[in-house]
Amino acid sequence: MQIEPIPKKRIADYIESCHTSDGGYFFANVEPSSGLDTYLAVKTLRILNTKTKNTASIAGFWKKETLDGHLHDLFSIYLAVETYKELDLPTDDFNIYRKSVQKEGEKTFSLVPSFRKHGLIRNNRASLRHAMNSIRARGRSLQRLLYFTTLARDLDFEMHTEKVSDFIYSIQNSDGGFGAKNESNILTTFHALHILKSLSLPIKHKNKIIHSLTNWFNESVYIENLFYSTEGLALLDTPAPDIEKTVRFVYSCQKNNGGFSRDRMLGIPKIENTYMAVRILKHCETFTKNTFLT
Repeated sequence: MQIEPIPKKRIADYIESCHTSDGGYFFANVEPSSGLDTYLAVKTLRILNTKTKNTASIAGFWKKETLDGHLHDLFSIYLAVETYKELDLPTDDFNIYRKSVQKEGEKTFSLVPSFRKHGLIRNNRASLRHAMNSIRARGRSLQRLLYFTTLARDLDFEMHTEKVSDFIYSIQNSDGGFGAKNESNILTTFHALHILKSLSLPIKHKNKIIHSLTNWFNESVYIENLFYSTEGLALLDTPAPDIEKTVRFVYSCQKNNGGFSRDRMLGIPKIENTYMAVRILKHCETFTKNTFLT
């Protein structure tokens, strides 16, 4: 495969151009910074093996977010703690959130009862509608569950992995994917695999999951769909079905400032899309031993 690799410095320069005066990052380079963009900026630089020059100001950004009371849910706490980890900074300051994280984690499990156990599925429309809403709620909860399981590890408190496994497999469908009943979707499947892999839990019906991810890969028209399918396959130690096509598509999404957009024709470069592009290219390097980032 003869493809000219992309210079890492070009991507890193784009990321650093998004650093704002409040210490964080935002793709539009205006304040206030985005917590998500800040985390993904640091994570992207780490993948590129490029050390940021802004460690102190990034830490200052999250300290101010803490003081201002902006770390009020699993997602915001997750972003702060994971940014510190990527910067190799101690996360002790976030131990104050351990109780609230545990409480939010329990809420995730208790949002929806087990419909089989409690006999919620009956032959009437009201019960069936309730059951379907329950399944959809569980699908949405997997993203929160990912934040919870990661924080449980990072903040070092006990977590019942068997309960996590049961919760995840309650929404696995016959095609191997995860989501609402008979409606597997790529994002829920990605979160399910991410949690199972990070907790070293067994993955059931692996071949069926690969088949579903391959179908989603083939239908991808935007970089985020390509990312979730490629990342999901990588979690199963499986390469993308067509690596050359994948690399060429990702390359086509890079803009003149070094960042990546979600599509080759439309959209502006964003930190989130740039992170996805870099992850995809790194997976392709792993499975081919070729160099796509230099």
